[in-house]
Amino acid sequence: MPSFRLHPHPSTSSTSDQHSHHHRQHTSTDADIAVGAGTSTLEIAEEELDHDQGSESVSVRTRWKDIMSDNSAVINTFIAGGLAGAASRTVVSPLERLKIILQVQASSASHGSSGQAYSGVWESLTRMWKNEGWRGFMKGNGINVVRILPYSALQFTSYGAFKSVLATWSGEEVLSTPLRLTAGAGAGIVAVAATYPLDLVRARLSVATSGMAIKSTSGGFTAEDAKLGMVGMTKKVYRTEGGIRGLYRGCWATAVGVAPYVSLNFYIYESLKSMILPSSLSPTTSEPELILRKLSCGALAGATSLIFTHPFDVLRRKLQVAGLASMSPQHNGAVDVIKWIVRTEGFWKGMYRGLVPNLIKVTPSIAVSFYTFETVRDLLAALGEE
Repeated sequence: MPSFRLHPHPSTSSTSDQHSHHHRQHTSTDADIAVGAGTSTLEIAEEELDHDQGSESVSVRTRWKDIMSDNSAVINTFIAGGLAGAASRTVVSPLERLKIILQVQASSASHGSSGQAYSGVWESLTRMWKNEGWRGFMKGNGINVVRILPYSALQFTSYGAFKSVLATWSGEEVLSTPLRLTAGAGAGIVAVAATYPLDLVRARLSVATSGMAIKSTSGGFTAEDAKLGMVGMTKKVYRTEGGIRGLYRGCWATAVGVAPYVSLNFYIYESLKSMILPSSLSPTTSEPELILRKLSCGALAGATSLIFTHPFDVLRRKLQVAGLASMSPQHNGAVDVIKWIVRTEGFWKGMYRGLVPNLIKVTPSIAVSFYTFETVRDLLAALGEE
């Protein structure tokens, strides 16, 4: 009997292989689709994340622009005030230094001053130039600018803020004279409190390098102190005169003197401006004439204010250099200083010491300050509208 061996049918085997290949191909395709779908989902997620981050970034920028826009007037005032102060003080730097030296130098050689006293404005400026050159004229101006930038910025900004608060409180559209003077006083006090240590250090540097305050053996400045810069002098005062208390020596007397000065300054300037630059002024007025009128308002305001408040400035300088034993006796506060000045020099000679160079300094300084402030503020406002 024949035997039969069973062999797979060729077509059946081929079909099975094809099916297997098709299954593998199908599985591979599903995997590719799944990977592709996952990749697509990831890309979409990344795009959404980028979009959210972009939206958040745009939102932050928008909020920042809104804040800047809402406070543009305050920001412009702050910037313009700082630049006005820096420009005005740099213009009169030699006179500023000379004023300090004349105010604090001893009235006679009996107090142990080892250097020759300065006398006369032009003679003193000539001596300063011969001894120290251009650097002598600018000595202390760096720290003066560092101090006056925030001081002037805070003064102008605070004045506007106090006026706004007082207008809301009083209900007056146009502030009365007492309220305007109050706003100016508040602005002066805020500015002094924030920047007083820099003012004290500047005064010390001006005197220490003048050739008068050396060879002291009782705790004052020495020849080495004349080489100190802003940081070095600050460290010396902090280390040897009681820390923060030493850096704020005479601050209250300064605030008492600055408050009426700033009050009068702003009040007189605004009053003069309404007369010298009235709204009825002809539109054909030339630009040079407008500039001259603006400068005149500031100059007259500064000079008038100074005449009333100069004694406070002298008192401030005396207190600031109280640690300089070679310059004057040590004092126990402002009242003691006033008594000593009146007793040894008389009221007018002592309390108005340095008035002439101070007037020569203040007149152009305040003129430049107000003019620069209004020019920069108006320029910034015009740029913000574009």
